Amino acid sequence: MVTATLLRAVPVTPAVVRLTFRAPGLPSTGHPDEWVHVFLGEPGDHRRRRNYTIRARRPDVEEVDVDVVLHDHGLMVDWVREARPGAELVWGEVSGSYAPPADTDWQLLACDLAGLPALARILSELPVGARASVVVETPDRADRQPLPSAARLDVVWLHGSGGPGRRSRLGDAVLGFPEPPGIGYRWMAGETRVVRGVRRHLRHERGLTRERYSLTGYWLDRAEEWRERFEQVAPEMAAIWTRGEAAGRDAEEILDDYDDALDRAGL
Repeated sequence: MVTATLLRAVPVTPAVVRLTFRAPGLPSTGHPDEWVHVFLGEPGDHRRRRNYTIRARRPDVEEVDVDVVLHDHGLMVDWVREARPGAELVWGEVSGSYAPPADTDWQLLACDLAGLPALARILSELPVGARASVVVETPDRADRQPLPSAARLDVVWLHGSGGPGRRSRLGDAVLGFPEPPGIGYRWMAGETRVVRGVRRHLRHERGLTRERYSLTGYWLDRAEEWRERFEQVAPEMAAIWTRGEAAGRDAEEILDDYDDALDRAGL
């Protein structure tokens, strides 16, 4: 666990604020899309934990930037609106998933507003000569941000879709992407159910192996309703992983069963 102290909060767009923390001793995964467990209650209380992307690091001064989307309400949003410099949060595990294989010829990088901090950091760290097609979904044109990169980028913005209570076009854009010749890598961050559908298609319809994609659900529409319903099937869901791991099954195979069970439960 690491104690992170808020230094400042600066608006990035009307819907996003950038928080700068001093976080001495915070480990790094080396992945540019790394995220950290942020505890909004007692340390270790995962019911009041949220995950946030580390937008930038400045290790020489032990500073970390975290971008927060200002929804109407939520644990982190409520904290941000009340917090002042000097306020503290306990941070836990740091994880990341972006890892294109060395033989990757091109990349498709797609996200909604919640995934934009991770995408921006990925792009900022791409080397000269890398090639990436980028799709970003935002509820409003005002949510656009600069995406500096040394790589060759083809960027498409999908305005007016996605976000709480709104239909997302991101999944359709990823599945309809005209893939160029060569070996590709696909990274996506968005609403969990949208990402789930894309993963199922890439794995089962296109037959892609796990190293060719990294797809992460960053948030849930109608999250509180979802969590209440999930509690009813939580023991069954945990048992799927327990049985799968005991049988030595591949993580993607277990995830297939897990996703199927979520579908049956209407989740």
